Amino acid sequence: MGNNACSPSPETVDSIFWAGQAGGIIPDITLDRTLSNCLSLNSSFALNVQYAAIQRHLSREQLALLDNNLTSIFGQSTKVSYGGVGVVALALSFLLETLAASIVGQTSGDPYQRIFGPDNSSEISSIAREYLGQVPWTVHDDEGMAEMTEIYDQKLKHALIELYENMTIDHHLNTAAIKQWINGAAFHLHMRIHGIRLMSVPKGSAESLRLSYRTGLGRILQLYAGYLRRNVKERSTTPSPPVKAGFLITEPNKKVRHRVVHNPCQSQGITNAIIARILAAQNIRATETFFEEAGRKIDKLVRQREHFELPTGNSSYS
Repeated sequence: MGNNACSPSPETVDSIFWAGQAGGIIPDITLDRTLSNCLSLNSSFALNVQYAAIQRHLSREQLALLDNNLTSIFGQSTKVSYGGVGVVALALSFLLETLAASIVGQTSGDPYQRIFGPDNSSEISSIAREYLGQVPWTVHDDEGMAEMTEIYDQKLKHALIELYENMTIDHHLNTAAIKQWINGAAFHLHMRIHGIRLMSVPKGSAESLRLSYRTGLGRILQLYAGYLRRNVKERSTTPSPPVKAGFLITEPNKKVRHRVVHNPCQSQGITNAIIARILAAQNIRATETFFEEAGRKIDKLVRQREHFELPTGNSSYS
C-alpha cells in the first residue's frame, strides 16, 4: 500500500502536464511543420494549399492588392522558376504569409523567428532571413541563384557547426538552441540539394551533409534526455500532506503553479512521468525520418522542377 501511495495516478500526471501546457512551458524541439512540408516531394501541393487558404480569407480588393505586391517583386511573369520546390517554396511561403498579414493589418508572428529563433540568438536566423528574403528577387536567374545559394550554404554551415559545438562541447544546451539547430540543419540540407539541382555543387555533398546531421541529431537527442532529467521538477508549496499546490519546472526560469492535490512522496514519480510525456510529445521519430528519407529520396528531390504560377487578375493558381 505504501508504494502505491507514492505512485501518482495517470489523472494526476495529466493534470499537472496540462497545467504546464496552459502555461506555455512544455518544451518543443519538433521539426517545424512549414519546413517539413516545403522541404519535401509534396512542396508544390503544400504551397498551393497555403495560397488557397489565403484566398479564402481575403476580399477581392485585398487579393488585387496581393497581386500588385507580387507583381512588384516578380514582374509581369506569372511563372516562378522552381517556385514549388524546396527552399524556393519555403521563401514563397514566408512571402505569402507576410504579405497577407500586412494586407489585413494583422501582426502575425515572424515566420523566421518562429522557425529559426530570434536573430540575436545565433547567426542561423539572420542567415536564413537574408537568404530567403533574396530568393524571390533571384528566381529568374539560375546562375545568380546558384551563386547566392553557395555563399549562404557556407555561412549557414559554419553557424550550425558553432551552435552544435556550443551545445555538445561547451554544454550550453537548452530547448530553444536544439530546435534552432534541428530546423537550421533541415533547411541547410535542402539548400545543398537546391545547389545540386542548379548544378553548382556535386551530388555527393548532400549525402555527406545529411549523414553528419543525422549523426549529430542522435547525439543531441541523447544529451537532451539528460538535460530534461536535470531540469524538470515538480515541487510542492505546502509543507504538509496532502500537497494542495505546487510548481512544475521544465527549464531554468520556466515554471507554472498548479493546484493538483497529491501526496508529497509522489513528486519524483510525477517528475519522471512528465519527462516521459515531454519526450513523447517531441515526435522524435518524425525528425529522424526527415533526415533518413532525404537520403532515400535524394534523386527524386534533385529532379524536382515544379514551377509556381502566380495569380493574375485575382484568379486562382493553376
